[in-house]
Amino acid sequence: MPVRAVLWDADGVLQGLPAGWEASMRPAVGHLVDDIDDFLEEAFAAEKSTLTGHARWVDVLRTLMRKWDIEDGFDEALKVWLTIEPVVESRLLVEQIRDSGVRCYLATNQDIRRGTFMQENLGYADLLDGAFYSYELGLAKPDPAYFAEIVRRLDLPAEDVLFVDDNADNVTSARRVGLRAELWHVDDGVEPLVEHLRRHGLAVG
Repeated sequence: MPVRAVLWDADGVLQGLPAGWEASMRPAVGHLVDDIDDFLEEAFAAEKSTLTGHARWVDVLRTLMRKWDIEDGFDEALKVWLTIEPVVESRLLVEQIRDSGVRCYLATNQDIRRGTFMQENLGYADLLDGAFYSYELGLAKPDPAYFAEIVRRLDLPAEDVLFVDDNADNVTSARRVGLRAELWHVDDGVEPLVEHLRRHGLAVG
């Protein structure tokens, strides 16, 4: 069966931080805390509630930094969080796929602040046919319900939808719902991605 829609993850696939989130955050706040690893671990855990829209990351981050007595570093930490660069190679493939008549959508876990920033500043309205932000759906990857809801909104059989993500748990979850799914990160180079897409019958490269 032909692929009729492709879902694209954002971070690590269509966009990225210049040095990665963790590597960028370390110099931003590492000099303010005694144990940066513990701080980052707590930050990752605290972010989860923001991805489904139940909290705002700016509020969670400020509270966390106040707890660690490093609130003076809030502005720099927020700047890192919103420092995003497009991945040109994968975006060119998106354009080719859409030119062939296959729809493409963003499928990403994001807090409302960062998701809104991305939509307004990274050209997704023009690049894609639409976007499925976790905070809007109230569901986040790797919850299978996230993918089931997207398929419902697309009104397509799950097997007609291809999902590309850099997280193995997300790929596994999508496959369990019936989607085709491939694991790819920008650091892998563009050729493996081209091979994935061609294997599903998409005209790229």
